[in-house]
Amino acid sequence: MLSQRSNFLRPVPCIVLTSLFCVSGSGATAPTRGFVVDTSDRNEVVAFYHATYMASEGYQDRIAWTGNYSSLTAGAEGTVSGEFAGDVERRLNYFRAMCGLPANMRVNTGATVRLASEDAFQPSANTTKMAAAQRSALMIVRTYPDSGGLAHSPAQSCKAWTPAAWNANRYGNLSLGYFGPGAIDAYAKEDVMGTSNWNLDAGHRRWLMYQGSTDFATGDTPGDFVPGTNTIRPPSNSFYVVPKNGSELDKSAGPAFVSYPAKGFFPAKLNTPFWSLSYPDADFSAATVTMKDGSGNTLSTPVVSRRIGYGDNAIVWQVPTLAAVKAVTADTTFTVKISNIRGSGVPTEYSWGVTLIDIAKIHQTPTVSGASTPSVSGASYSMTPVPGADEMRAGFYLRKPATWVETAEDGAITRVVDRTGGSYPIHATNADYVKSGAKAFRLTFPTRYDVFVNGVPEQIFELGRDLVPGPSGKLTFAYRRGLMTGASVLTVETSTDSGFTWTPVGNPIAGLGSKGDAAFQDAAIALPSGPVRVRFRYRLTDPTSAIYSHLDYPSQPTGIFIDDIGVTDCTWLERSGQVTGAGLASFNFNSATAGVTLASGQEWWVRSRAVLGGKAFPWGPAKVVTISGPLLLNGPALPPLSGADYSFVPDTTATGYKLEVANLGPSNWLEGAEKSPAPQVTADVSNYSVYSNLKGYFKTGAQSFRLGLSTAADNEDSFVIQRQILPAASSTLDFWVRRGAMSKTNRLHAEVSTDSGATWTSVWNLPGLLKADKALAKKSISLAAYADRPIYVRFAVRKDAGGTNLKWNAKTSGVWIDDIAVTNAASVLSLKESNVASNAGHVRLDASTAGQSLQNGASIRLRMRPLHGATPGVWGPALVVSPSSSTPDPIVVPGFSSWAQNEYPVFNLSFEGDYDSDGQADGVEYAFSRNPGAPDPMADALKVDAGRIEISRDLAQQRDGINYSAEWSDDLANWSSADVEILIENGKIHASAPLGAKGRYMRWKITQK
Repeated sequence: MLSQRSNFLRPVPCIVLTSLFCVSGSGATAPTRGFVVDTSDRNEVVAFYHATYMASEGYQDRIAWTGNYSSLTAGAEGTVSGEFAGDVERRLNYFRAMCGLPANMRVNTGATVRLASEDAFQPSANTTKMAAAQRSALMIVRTYPDSGGLAHSPAQSCKAWTPAAWNANRYGNLSLGYFGPGAIDAYAKEDVMGTSNWNLDAGHRRWLMYQGSTDFATGDTPGDFVPGTNTIRPPSNSFYVVPKNGSELDKSAGPAFVSYPAKGFFPAKLNTPFWSLSYPDADFSAATVTMKDGSGNTLSTPVVSRRIGYGDNAIVWQVPTLAAVKAVTADTTFTVKISNIRGSGVPTEYSWGVTLIDIAKIHQTPTVSGASTPSVSGASYSMTPVPGADEMRAGFYLRKPATWVETAEDGAITRVVDRTGGSYPIHATNADYVKSGAKAFRLTFPTRYDVFVNGVPEQIFELGRDLVPGPSGKLTFAYRRGLMTGASVLTVETSTDSGFTWTPVGNPIAGLGSKGDAAFQDAAIALPSGPVRVRFRYRLTDPTSAIYSHLDYPSQPTGIFIDDIGVTDCTWLERSGQVTGAGLASFNFNSATAGVTLASGQEWWVRSRAVLGGKAFPWGPAKVVTISGPLLLNGPALPPLSGADYSFVPDTTATGYKLEVANLGPSNWLEGAEKSPAPQVTADVSNYSVYSNLKGYFKTGAQSFRLGLSTAADNEDSFVIQRQILPAASSTLDFWVRRGAMSKTNRLHAEVSTDSGATWTSVWNLPGLLKADKALAKKSISLAAYADRPIYVRFAVRKDAGGTNLKWNAKTSGVWIDDIAVTNAASVLSLKESNVASNAGHVRLDASTAGQSLQNGASIRLRMRPLHGATPGVWGPALVVSPSSSTPDPIVVPGFSSWAQNEYPVFNLSFEGDYDSDGQADGVEYAFSRNPGAPDPMADALKVDAGRIEISRDLAQQRDGINYSAEWSDDLANWSSADVEILIENGKIHASAPLGAKGRYMRWKITQK
């Protein structure tokens, strides 16, 4: 394995200055200069970093270097693209803007070189800075591994030396190991490997931050690696910084203190152990540095340089480790004071504060507020905006069963995000390295060495899904290691912040050398609570270790192969819609914005996030909403043992309902044919035992199930698992199987019954094999089609029509099955259905509707279905509750409010409101025991007798807290209760009033006591 190279920097040790020009015709889409940033505003600093600094990342793909390393003649130095020069210009102006300097520097303008009479060598006066810098960059790398090319007065013996190269070295910052924007970073931070006196003087930085600069030029080579000869050519940079006197100086902005790191909020990743302060013509020879941490403790800060001659005069001091950090978990503040500064017109002291920040974090977490149970028509929601955000986003995620399996097959619906690089395909077809189908995912090192990363590039792919693991949620996959050294490791990592940070889970999978795996291995890794993202990361843990790379062994199975990626006990969040807007503070969540028709019982996660500088930050906490629609049940999750009422949204077309109460049992059973615990199966076999202890034919324990057709006349043998199972949409039927000798016209079936065994449906089958399988194989069959339906499972060996059976061998004939389980399911211990009236607004869970007493801690599933005459409709959303002895019986406070809250909590009723718009207020519906969720206007009986007018209607019960009265009117404008009489008897209420001369109108008057 190749060792890491050293990186070199050399600053210009002269007093003369230069400045940068902008790139004409740059292809970069983001601006490259003209920046101003308020470093006292944290969010503005974050936005500026992501919009400006990050816009120059990826520069290695835009350099478009036209030179070559095989020649020393004119032109071998080549050129770089205008877009790449724009990347350099942008990066330079980013640092200057952060430090409060004019950020209008220009790069590669075509300006000519600086010529001085004392120069030992002088190129042609019309030589451009960028041509000289480009030749210098070639000289630096062609002279490598000798460091002579980095000298500011390079000897003529240096390879590719020319007077122009000498001139660029004389007036430039020089780097070997960095190029482009990466070199600008190194010059600013002054903390590269093998720090020299040049770095202690912060000379590179001081030239970049020279206040009068206007024009610069960059010369670059990208570096390369030749694997056949193990030849490394590091990238190089020559940055022309010294300006021509007068014509390239602009001091109109006036002198200013320039600190690095800059005052205010500053990205910790750009920090340095060598802090500095500069000021034009200042005398720092007697200056002192006082630096304190956030608690006011004074820190040791030895001054390491007061030298003049590099840009503006400066003082440089080394900070302790706690202040030199490149990563922080929380904002970390330091204060600095420089005293006893001298010079004509120069302030004698300067104080400022620096707060190092994690540039990937913002302090405001946007939250969403609004209804928890909106109707199918949706609702309006609000979010907390983030100051300074370019835009706010609201995302709508539908929680769904995780029934998918990620494969690498062509045409498969996949959500794998490929973050690999190099020349190998991530979808591999290597023989014997595919678990199922024709392809598997592959991670391998594309090369032994990459000059840009200065090592071996790690390889990653990510599952583009937000997972919500249950208590036993796991990631499952199959893998097979190919050529892979022990330092080559696959790690599974999870992220809870939208992929900003990652944490390893499970055990890393290290290589086995040239041996590899003989077959695919199965992995199951526990997942943390969600939502989480998952990625597979292939990396080298020891940079000195040898590796197998695709470049070296293009026809060999280097790396690791991964297939059939899935999850157990998990759901996932599928984003189907999004609302965005600058300053977005409220939004509508409905079928149009969600992108999916809202339906009763759906669970949605509504989340918000901020975008700063074009960077979308992590989603805030979700507002979990459940769509309220017909038959959605609502009530306590932990009802008392005496029972509880559950309201539901009526189906206005139903003539009645069925309430189903299912008592659920544990789902963690495993049928393995062992003697203890006794298998819960019934078998129908002949001439042999369904239990076998044949070695090599059981997965665990000492026995497995066996089925076969033992005589020529046998057509079917089977066994039934005597458990009523309630699968979820993510449930699978899992088992291990191995065939012995069996006719090819015999077939093993896995079957499901939804009618207690009256009929069976095959969900999977396997034909016989004349010769035995070599080993047990695991099968996993989706039961999504049977979600929320009680089923039984059986295994049967059946003869195909017209088929024959092999001669029976008492030891080796048939097929063996072991370790049978259904994932993410429950067992149904009991089930009862009850009739519910069409005008009901709630149902009750108690011993009567459950068919047995409610037990503490039991798991009970409730659901309803409508009846349309004798025809049953589709089951509504299920609600699983657990009775608790700790839950006291509710104290029923009589009156409208208690009725509305306990029986119809999802309606948000009010006494004067009319939820179902049937013309009767909710208070009237309560008074007359009507359903406020179902429009059912009730007519009154009218009677005229003996000079009085009477109205009457049914009154099932006289409600608490209600005054029952009536009013009469002669003109429908003025109403009176004078001489009105109320009579309640025999389930009816009567109201009468004097008839009046020309007839009279009457109405009920219902008020609260």
